[in-house]
Amino acid sequence: MKRIVVFCGALDQACWASRPLDLYPELERVETVGRRAVEWYAHEASPAWGGRDYRDRFSVARPVSGSREGAPLLVVLHWRGAGWPGKGVDLQTSVVDEKNRVYSAPDDFYILTLDDMRDYHVLFNRTHDEYWWGATPSYAGPTAADVPRLMKGETSCEKRVLDCVEWTVRRFGCDRNRVYLCGNSMGGQATEAIGLAHGEVFAALNANVPATCWFAAARLGFVKVDGTDDEEWSVGRFPDPPPLVDWSGVDDTWSRGREVVYRNVAKRKWAMIGLWGDYGHCGDVLAARERNDLVERFDWLSVKKNEAYPAFTNADCDDVLPWPFSVWKPNRAWFSGWSGDITSAEMKIAEGAKVSGQVNAFFRWRVVSDTDEELRMELWVASAEELSTSQFAPPESAVADVTLRRIQSPRLRDAARVSWRFGDASGTAERDAHGALTLPRLRITRAHTVLCIR
Repeated sequence: MKRIVVFCGALDQACWASRPLDLYPELERVETVGRRAVEWYAHEASPAWGGRDYRDRFSVARPVSGSREGAPLLVVLHWRGAGWPGKGVDLQTSVVDEKNRVYSAPDDFYILTLDDMRDYHVLFNRTHDEYWWGATPSYAGPTAADVPRLMKGETSCEKRVLDCVEWTVRRFGCDRNRVYLCGNSMGGQATEAIGLAHGEVFAALNANVPATCWFAAARLGFVKVDGTDDEEWSVGRFPDPPPLVDWSGVDDTWSRGREVVYRNVAKRKWAMIGLWGDYGHCGDVLAARERNDLVERFDWLSVKKNEAYPAFTNADCDDVLPWPFSVWKPNRAWFSGWSGDITSAEMKIAEGAKVSGQVNAFFRWRVVSDTDEELRMELWVASAEELSTSQFAPPESAVADVTLRRIQSPRLRDAARVSWRFGDASGTAERDAHGALTLPRLRITRAHTVLCIR
């Protein structure tokens, strides 16, 4: 069996946990929000971040039952906040115990809510150079003009986010294999840009109506300086990225450019469940399900960083993407900025696309074992009953390419060639030029069939 060195983040995880941390938050107050105790912290900027000298805040909501060693952690990046003071981390923390939102957490989770407003004010102070979670100081969000700057790597804001996550994990003893990142709108686009770059930190990601594509496209190397796709990328640039759930509105102009993310995630054979519908710039799960009832049916908070997972690409059950739009933006503007939603008369999606659709939303998996000798993983196509959908009819079987990520066995993780068996099918697979180990065109059925890799 040939062997090849593949960067997967295993060593990086150990280094991350033991690295020096130049962050000293001070407890400001403790309050009760719903059933949770919430601690508010403030801290000075670390010189290591390379940004401006600000005093930032974040909140940590404890599990409903109180402090617990080894609890999972949900990290929340807030929305644009309407550009008003108090509408960012303050408002986000006030709903920390709500359910049926992208940022809703089970009762046994800690919840870290970070701040990206500082002293920004849409009318009186637009000088915040790390607005949009480091993407742009513009209230209107990042554009292709921001790409050259964002291609340079971690912003100071990204470094701050990661240090605050690490401080929280250490302070509260959170489970490092169950740290999750999510965000709505402005926070959704940052979830993709920051989260996909840090598979050594986050187990899984959930981006709700991410506003614009350019932060992720530039930060992750999807595009060149001119905004066109970059067909070359380094195998060692990022660890295996976390599985991503993305749900966007086809009647939401903030979702324009989603095809850039979908296309490049698929090229790199990363794991993504994509959903869309005509629910506008919506963060309410129940409201979105009226238009696409697959929203939040995948249990992304059960994914663990220390477990292998499959990335499905080029599946024959995927719907046609509704992007690129043939409408850019209605000829309307408000002094406070555009809200995002457009009317059905103005909505013009890509030819052949359905208003509500999915990519990879029918597939499910379960790791059976991951030892030095072999990886065993069940793959199947979920039924309509399992997915609780009445709007979609999952097929009895589907064909897809399956790429294996986060393999825990060092021997298999470093192997250039492996043998595999899946039901009655078998063969060998070699890593491609980018280090991806892909089994092409597997037929996956309703039966929970074991994929064995040796």
